[in-house]
Amino acid sequence: MTELDSPARLLSRYRHRAQREAKQPGRVRSIARRAGAKLREHRDQLGTLRDDLPVLLRLARAWARGDYRAIPWKSLVLLVAGLLYFLAPADAVPDFIPVLGFLDDAAVIAYVLRAIQTDVRAFEEWEAEADAARALPPPGA
Repeated sequence: MTELDSPARLLSRYRHRAQREAKQPGRVRSIARRAGAKLREHRDQLGTLRDDLPVLLRLARAWARGDYRAIPWKSLVLLVAGLLYFLAPADAVPDFIPVLGFLDDAAVIAYVLRAIQTDVRAFEEWEAEADAARALPPPGA
């Protein structure tokens, strides 16, 4: 099996750093901010990443703000590792290579989403409930 065949192997180089970064909400916020900027900058080249990455960015930001902390540590580390991989310009397939440059990133993000799908689903439910609560008129209004 080559490195390109295994998103888990691609992520392994980033897990140790992700463990350090995930301990600091400000660092997680910065990583999410930079990943969001890269998503916006390369939107036309990202294919399925355009659709898959935003929920992970919202989850990372909500965790960093302290709004949502119901994600297990291992899932948070995997999420941060996936974002660090996405940010790395010279990963398994360098991002500057037209068409192919983001294929490995898409595979890694898809792997992260599958690995933490239960946690992502719980976050999306929390997010929907929080949005619904904000839409309600204040008491006595």
